[in-house]
Amino acid sequence: MTRKTSHKRNGRAKRFALQFPVYFREVDTPVWLEGRTENISCTGVLFHSSSPFALESTLELRLQVAVAADVKDPAEIRGKGVVVRLQQSDVPNKPVTLAVAMRDVRLVRQPSLGGSPVGNA
Repeated sequence: MTRKTSHKRNGRAKRFALQFPVYFREVDTPVWLEGRTENISCTGVLFHSSSPFALESTLELRLQVAVAADVKDPAEIRGKGVVVRLQQSDVPNKPVTLAVAMRDVRLVRQPSLGGSPVGNA
């Protein structure tokens, strides 16, 4: 059984089914968590997390994306967003699905971090 909670919005941006790691944390907290995207659009991201957040929580997000197959250093999408939908399962240990409306988004190119950006502000 699944419970959905959401704020309804008119109109939807085109979604792209892209799966890659997403690192996130509540604003003003030091600990980064890791999830996996299900899809992404120009207005937001849908991802799976082991940690639920309340609707309207503000999160910082970092999504590492490959720019091209022949480029070593990844690009990173950084931004803040607000949780607009939460889907929890009654099944123990099943990830929570979060829909986050993005804002203040920027693309950053940087040398490879040698792993996840967790712990790097």
